[in-house]
Amino acid sequence: MENTVCLFVNKKEVKVEEGCTVEKLLEILGYSPRSSVWVNGNQLYLRDYSHTALKEQDQVKIIRILGGG
Repeated sequence: MENTVCLFVNKKEVKVEEGCTVEKLLEILGYSPRSSVWVNGNQLYLRDYSHTALKEQDQVKIIRILGGG
């Protein structure tokens, strides 16, 4: 059985596989891969999403980028 970690995404508890990256989390939750993401209060660069692994009790904030005009 795979290990899971519990983290909080936009203040809601979410369980993911241990080693889950920000990129994978966005995919799992149905967010655009270009969404803005903060982990524990630090904004991440898009280039870091694929290799930033999430840890137990991380606080993640995801903001959808909306286009308009």
